[in-house]
Amino acid sequence: MIHKIADNNGSIATSYATFDSVQAFNDFVDSQAAVLNTHNRGVLKRMNERTASRIRKSSTWYGSPNPKDVSELNDHKYFLGMELLRTIQPKIKDKLAEYIKLISDQILSKPKVAYNDRGLGVFSFDRAAMGLYRLQPTRKKKPIENIISQLQIELDTSNKTTAVKSVFAYFKDRKSSYPALRLYLMSGGNAKVEGDELLYVGLGCAELVEFMEVRGVAVEVNTLLGTSFNDNVVMGVIRIKRFQDRLDKNQLLLMTSDPRYFRYRGFKSLIALSDHFGLNIPDGLGSLKENMGKDFVKEITEKQDGYAVFEQSYSINEAVREVTQIIENYTQQISKK
Repeated sequence: MIHKIADNNGSIATSYATFDSVQAFNDFVDSQAAVLNTHNRGVLKRMNERTASRIRKSSTWYGSPNPKDVSELNDHKYFLGMELLRTIQPKIKDKLAEYIKLISDQILSKPKVAYNDRGLGVFSFDRAAMGLYRLQPTRKKKPIENIISQLQIELDTSNKTTAVKSVFAYFKDRKSSYPALRLYLMSGGNAKVEGDELLYVGLGCAELVEFMEVRGVAVEVNTLLGTSFNDNVVMGVIRIKRFQDRLDKNQLLLMTSDPRYFRYRGFKSLIALSDHFGLNIPDGLGSLKENMGKDFVKEITEKQDGYAVFEQSYSINEAVREVTQIIENYTQQISKK
């Protein structure tokens, strides 16, 4: 569906489309790229030529390791920076720990796990295993029943019980009245940003989602992929996580922080979106303006509460600053109610 917004002066027009999933977005890009008009088809051709040239020169623009060819970038669907992820994620956790502890103690307390014997919650095998023991065979009335009982012990099946009765885990005193939070992440970065520096915004968001959901806050995650040129803003809004879903960290990092994806399929999508809206995108593919994501979300969101926007964060400190600001704004919101 095509949506259009004009600013108060009528000088800048925003065209955007929404997609329910990453797969739906990728399917759209591929189908639209196959029917581009003459101008936009030429832009895509020249982009492919520049991409091939960068690959031959072993550019770090696409992160590490360097891709082999253009087709590898076009087929790229899985985040490859897991080694870097394992290095950076603990650092973000450490920097957030002190602030998060303060918020946890004051407002958003983390619910505690409790156990019961009434079947409420999730069965905990680890807890049951602490008191696990075998049932001994008992004298049965029929010889065949005695044999079955003995075989069960020998085969180690249907002959265990536990002395621990409270083996069902649940969250004690977990609040269900916290307002939901809808997150938007502006993908990518400008040409001067090194490939691996794009990682931080996605990691910051992943930490925020984990922090909120363990406290009973429902979170939706969307990525924004867009550009501006010739008094036009073109934007795709792609839902990565519904409120009720678990976070797929691969999709989050792929769409928001992966230089291979953004600097090929992301660029390809800007051409496809522009063509979809009847616009001719320039060879430079436009640019990302400061606060572009925040300005866009403000326009499409009726209420001022219940959402937050990540702009580009190219360092640990910037990512931590954005996460803490979002948590702070959210806690101020709920403390007023």
